[in-house]
Amino acid sequence: MSNESHQKHGEALERLLILRYAPIAMKMLKSQEDIPPGALRPKEDMGMHLALCQAFGMVRRQRKCLAMLKEDHWCVWPLIGFGLVEFEEGTDYYDLAVTANFVEDPQKAREFFKNHYPLLERDKYIGIVLSPLDTAEFEPDLVLIYCKPAQLRSMLMAAKYKSGEIIKSEFDAVDSCVHSTIPCLKTGSYRITVPDPGEYERGLTDEDEMIFSVPGEKLGELVEGLEKLSAFGFGYKNLFMEMSTDFPRPKFYDDLFKMWGLDQGEIWKR
Repeated sequence: MSNESHQKHGEALERLLILRYAPIAMKMLKSQEDIPPGALRPKEDMGMHLALCQAFGMVRRQRKCLAMLKEDHWCVWPLIGFGLVEFEEGTDYYDLAVTANFVEDPQKAREFFKNHYPLLERDKYIGIVLSPLDTAEFEPDLVLIYCKPAQLRSMLMAAKYKSGEIIKSEFDAVDSCVHSTIPCLKTGSYRITVPDPGEYERGLTDEDEMIFSVPGEKLGELVEGLEKLSAFGFGYKNLFMEMSTDFPRPKFYDDLFKMWGLDQGEIWKR
């Protein structure tokens, strides 16, 4: 996929879904040479650190291009999840993090982390680069779309229309930065994620937003599905609530209308 191709997909997503914020293109970085020109490093270029949810918010709201390496982060979970730091079972820091992940029983917390927590291979990547999809100067491995449930519904319809399958997802109330990215990268499947408390408090994610994750290789499929549904009259912009006219009203409405010489109708009964 050329830059021009996925940039057009970004424009199409914003147009078809009337997205308030830009879809986020994300690429895994294997070396500093992979960082595109113009990408900002938070610590080096901006004099600050960012939680990954804040970086997501800055990209989609302010339309910045950011490269997040280990030293740019201000939250432990993406450092752990993306394999950017040492994190070995049996160490004190392993137990400290694992048992702080909102599972009451320490042993169950360890089992949860071992069986369910998304992790990438240690030191496989040095970080990530993020950009609004319609201006991304790189081919995305993943696209994150922050959306309202009705917009999510349209994307689920489009994905099902093209694939013939229902999207399956697992939900956790925390660590949305890793749950929305790593499983999608590892499986190549769509994913739905609930924004976590950090997204809300620090990443400025609205209460009515969900995250839809799209593997880079499925981006064209999703947009084509949305375009075809729109042509059929089932796109996001085609759907509307229908008004019921001449609806039943309380009796005194009809009494007044009769006094005024106006039409009466069905009486509202409860």
